Amino acid sequence: MMYVPARPDPTAMMQDYQNELALIKETLRRNSSGMSVTEIAKALGKSKNTVGRYLDILLITGQVDMRAYGMAKVFTLSQRMPLSAMLSYAKELIMVVDDDLRIVDINGNFLELLHLPREEVVGKNFAHVQAPDVDVHELLETITKGEDDGAPITFHIKEKGERIFNRKRIPAVFDDGSKGITIILEDVTAHVLAEREIRESEERFRMMAENIRDCLIIRENNTVVFANSRLAEMTGYSLEELSAMDPLTIIAPEDRPALRKKMDESASLASAEDILVWVIRKDGKRRCVYIRSTVLQEKKPYNFIIMTDVTDIKAKDAELAESEQRFRMMAENIHDGIFIVENEKIVFANRMISEITGYSDDELKQMGLYEPHAWENETGERRKGPGIILESDQAAIEKIITGVRPNSKVPVEFKVWIQRKDGTRRFIQGKVTAACNNGIVSIYVIISDITEFAEKEKVLRERIESLQELLT
Repeated sequence: MMYVPARPDPTAMMQDYQNELALIKETLRRNSSGMSVTEIAKALGKSKNTVGRYLDILLITGQVDMRAYGMAKVFTLSQRMPLSAMLSYAKELIMVVDDDLRIVDINGNFLELLHLPREEVVGKNFAHVQAPDVDVHELLETITKGEDDGAPITFHIKEKGERIFNRKRIPAVFDDGSKGITIILEDVTAHVLAEREIRESEERFRMMAENIRDCLIIRENNTVVFANSRLAEMTGYSLEELSAMDPLTIIAPEDRPALRKKMDESASLASAEDILVWVIRKDGKRRCVYIRSTVLQEKKPYNFIIMTDVTDIKAKDAELAESEQRFRMMAENIHDGIFIVENEKIVFANRMISEITGYSDDELKQMGLYEPHAWENETGERRKGPGIILESDQAAIEKIITGVRPNSKVPVEFKVWIQRKDGTRRFIQGKVTAACNNGIVSIYVIISDITEFAEKEKVLRERIESLQELLT
C-alpha cells in the first residue's frame, strides 16, 4: 500500500505561528532594555534565521521597535496604544478594512454616521452594509477612490444635506501579516460651509460694488485693498495707476487742504463725513464729486470711501438757477402782475402784484385767494382781513381758477373788482393758465389794473346815456 503524507492543518499552523510570536514578545517584555537576534534565539533555543523572520513580522506590524548600534540591531517591545483605545478617543471617523474591504474595526463616530450598531457592521464587506440614511455605495466610492488624500470629499445624508470631510488613508498590517487600510475622515462641514458662505458673500459684495453708480474705495491701515471699476471711469486712470498714486493727486489743488483735514478728522470718527470737491481727470477735465468717508473700527481700522459724481446734477442746477433768474427778471420788469398758485397757496408773486394789491410778498404768500385771511405785518402783529377778491365774486373766480385745464393753450379770461390792503378797490383783468409737473398743478395768473380805463369807460357811458336822454 502506497504511503500518502498527511496534509498540514492550516489552523494548527496558524496557532503555532501565533505562539511563536507570543514567545518572542514575552521574552522582550522580560528584557525591557532590549535584545539582539542572537540573544533571543539563544533564549528560545531556535535558529537565528527563524527568529529573524518572526521579528520582521513583528516589526512590520508595529509590535516591536528596533534600534541600531553600529552593526548590532537591538529589539524592544513596542509601547503602542491599542487600536480600540485610539478608536474610542478619536474625534475623527475611523474605519479599518482589510484588502477585501471587510470591516475589521470602526469607531463610534463612524457608526453614528451610518446610524447602525457595531454588530451589524464589523466583519461585513462595506459594500454589503445597509445604512438607513447614507448611500453606502456613494460613500464607498468617495472614500476609497482617488489618490489625493487631504482634499475635501463630499457625500449626502438623507434629509440632512451634504457632509464634507478631509480624508486620510493609512496602510495597515495586521498581527497575522495581512494588509489593510485605515480610513480616517475629519468632519470639516461647518468650516467649509462657513468659507463657502464667506466667498459667496464676497462675490455678492463684488457684484454690488461693480454695479453701483458710485465709486467705492476700501482702505485698510491707510492702504487701498479694494476699488471698483467706476473709479477708473470717473478719473480716467487705470486702477493700477491709481494704486501707485497719492489719493490727493486727483483732487483739485484748491480742495486738497479741506479734504486732508476731513480725512484726518474722520480717522477717529465712526460717523460718515461728506465733502464736495473737484476731481481732475487724467485728460485734464474736471468733475464735481461728493466724497463720503466712513471708518469701521474692528481688529483693523477700515475706511470706506464713496465718491458720487454730481457734475451733471450741478450743471442742471446751474441751468435751473439761471432759468429761474431769467424768469424772475422778466416777471419783475413787465407791467402786468403775475402770481403762481399751488395747492391754493400763492408761491410766487412779482413786484407789480404788490403794487396792485398793496400787500407785501410775504403777506400774499400767507393769504388765501377766496376766504378771509390772517397775516403778520412787519412788526409781527397779527392782522385779519377779507380775501383779495370781493365776497360777491369769490365763487366765480374760484370756479375759474380751479377749473382751468393744465397745459391748455387757450387761457381763461376774467374781469373782477378786488380790494386792496388800504380798503380801496381796483378793477382788474386777468388771464389764467395751468401746467402740471411731477403731479403738481401750478396755476399762473396774469392780471392788469384797468381801473382808470374802466372809470373812463364809465364816464363815457354816463355821457352817452345823458346825451340820449337829452335827445329823447
